[in-house]
Amino acid sequence: MSARVVIVVLNWNGRQDTLACLRSLRAVAYGDKQIVVVDNGSTDGSAAAIRAEFPDVELIETGLNLGYAGGNNVGIERALSLGADYVLVLNNDTTCAPDLIDRLVDAARRFPSAGMFCPRIFYMHDPTRVWFDGARWNAGDLNFGFPGKDRTESELTSEEHETDYACGAALFVRSDVIRQVGAFDARFFLVWEETDWCYRARAKGWSSMIVPSAKIWHAVGASFGTEASPLRTYFSVRNRLVWLFRHGTWRERFRAAREAAAAVWPRWAGSTNRTVTPWKRFAWAVRDWLFSAAGKGGRLDYLAKRRAILDFARGRLGPTPVFIIDLNQRWQSRRMEQRSAPEVA
Repeated sequence: MSARVVIVVLNWNGRQDTLACLRSLRAVAYGDKQIVVVDNGSTDGSAAAIRAEFPDVELIETGLNLGYAGGNNVGIERALSLGADYVLVLNNDTTCAPDLIDRLVDAARRFPSAGMFCPRIFYMHDPTRVWFDGARWNAGDLNFGFPGKDRTESELTSEEHETDYACGAALFVRSDVIRQVGAFDARFFLVWEETDWCYRARAKGWSSMIVPSAKIWHAVGASFGTEASPLRTYFSVRNRLVWLFRHGTWRERFRAAREAAAAVWPRWAGSTNRTVTPWKRFAWAVRDWLFSAAGKGGRLDYLAKRRAILDFARGRLGPTPVFIIDLNQRWQSRRMEQRSAPEVA
């Protein structure tokens, strides 16, 4: 008897990516599967396009942006109500190998003590190079390392292996695990929520595992515009602190708090423009430092980190603050200006 798999795909203004993802899922050769798309309040015509091309796909419209965690939780709840044995939480900016589900279900049957599974994930733009093949906690850096990242498949093992967490771009989970530990914590909103989920499952005795024979390709950074945006910076910094204070040791928490307190204050940055006097450069540097210390000015990356640390300290979790949305818009405008600027010979 085949296991029932419900695939949850979250969409937020990603019409073309989502349609491409659903086309690849259409080719996935697994009998008892159902696809649920959760639309997080898109305004780009995604819902109409999905209904037109994929009338057999169940579409749930939330009406607002619940974030990765909250939006996927809507889909996970629906998957459980549909009698899923397994739920595959899949990013909309991915495409899948036709045997993806077969490989994941087979691994789940062979490793009953594992609760979370993740395929080997390749870059979309460089299809033979690996983006995610597992993660390992590095206490020295207070962060995770990724041993297989940027390697080719021939350099890596073909055997299933444990990982500290399964990546949220393609997270295959037993329904029994969800019923036991719950779904994502919606307060994360974006990033680190899958890490928290896997560690909560680990506390209940469930390990996480990489299945190299299962493969997907991921357009890294599509959800944020790029991995270097203030939006990504804010959630990465804030939610890392949330995760550390939940799952880290007392020593790690102390170090994280000390580093965060130091990072709130801006570093001194003097101008290197030698066409103006030293006194004017000094005055500019003072003004820049004072503006930054007040949470203003043009240091967008610093301002995003500063707000992330302060929000964590105040217990302000959940959706994106308006301040960060504004920073991200300024950052995007700068990128557009840089791209349109004429090259100097």
